[in-house]
Amino acid sequence: MRITTQMTLQHAIDRMQSSASQMDKYRRQATSGKKIDTPSDDPQVAVRSIQLRSAVATHKAYVDSGKVTQERLGVNDAALADIVTTLNRSIQVALQGRGDTLGAEERQGLADEINGLIEHAVGIGNTTFRGAYIFSGFAINTEPYAFDGTNLTSNVGSTAGPINNLIEPGHSLQVNVDGNAVVRPALDALLSLRNALNADDGNAVGASLGQLQSALEGVNSARTTNGARTRELTTALDRMDKIALSLKSLLSSTEDVDMAEAIMNLQHAETVNQAVLQTAAKSVSQSLFDFLG
Repeated sequence: MRITTQMTLQHAIDRMQSSASQMDKYRRQATSGKKIDTPSDDPQVAVRSIQLRSAVATHKAYVDSGKVTQERLGVNDAALADIVTTLNRSIQVALQGRGDTLGAEERQGLADEINGLIEHAVGIGNTTFRGAYIFSGFAINTEPYAFDGTNLTSNVGSTAGPINNLIEPGHSLQVNVDGNAVVRPALDALLSLRNALNADDGNAVGASLGQLQSALEGVNSARTTNGARTRELTTALDRMDKIALSLKSLLSSTEDVDMAEAIMNLQHAETVNQAVLQTAAKSVSQSLFDFLG
């Protein structure tokens, strides 16, 4: 086969284009830190990358949900702890108020304090988290308790039933506390104590102690349950953090280049390109001289 000048020129152009393409590829990798710019660069890598990015996004959604749940459980605990403090103070008042040495005026002063504690406890019972009442059960937009200074009203008939948040695939966690089973007994006990003090009835004040202590046990039990859920969630979030790191590592190994290798490849491509240009220059020069001669 006769090698023509045109063939020599075309061969030189092809080699220069191929060399330049390789050099451009490694230059882009070294600049962006990524193996591919477009799916067409490597379809298999592109598909794998899309799958991993989807997995990372889905996992992040679970983690975000878990963190919101963690905040909610924290609000539950703070509210329950506040009720415990309120009940403990009311028990101290009851112990003081049942004594035979107190008169009507002194018990009235204690009743006024308890009335303030009732107002405070009702405020706790109406605690919200992100705009939703935490002790209203599924009626999250309804304020559960009202107090006019004398009478106490429950605005939600039933606050029972679990409200569950999905924190990871196949794993949900209850986030609510049954207000009517936990908060309302505490409010009723405070109301009974106040009424007994207002009536200047030492025996009734003493009797209210049992109601207060029973309510306190119920709140402490709810707080213990809420704490167990918090620990369960913390364990789940720790596990999910490890999974997140693994997914990100897989994504990085799929998409990201080894910078040292990319720079070495670029240097090699530049060397090859320079050699191709020099060789092509000689070939084209010789072919022109042959043509002219």
